[in-house]
Amino acid sequence: MYKNLIKQAEEAGKKSVYVAALIEKESGSIFLLHEAQSSSPAYELPKTQVQEEETIPQAIQRGVMEKTGMEIDVVEDYLGEKDIGSDRHYYFVVKVKDPEIAGKITPIDFAWTAVEESFGYPIHENLREILDVYSKKRSAI
Repeated sequence: MYKNLIKQAEEAGKKSVYVAALIEKESGSIFLLHEAQSSSPAYELPKTQVQEEETIPQAIQRGVMEKTGMEIDVVEDYLGEKDIGSDRHYYFVVKVKDPEIAGKITPIDFAWTAVEESFGYPIHENLREILDVYSKKRSAI
């Protein structure tokens, strides 16, 4: 499945592929990140560009580790895609091995929050749409 996603993006003429991880705790809380170097006040999901010769699972693991210091335990679900300009963004639900390590290795501005409360944070419309998809999938379980 993952290889097909990269191929689909290439066939659609997308220049870059990004992966974003909706990190979920056992309690149901989700992780929101504010990038320190960003001029935007918006919180977002940890994301990274898929590098050449890198698989999507490898990119998710690398991106989450670089942005948060957390290690992925499992990629649980695929939430969908968004085309933003010439880039394609794929969204996944993941669980991490130790969620309490967030911010201890790399100082970051983050929040663990319930999905319903996440709409109170400054977030972009794209993230709002992905959280809606996530909420619908979770309520269908």
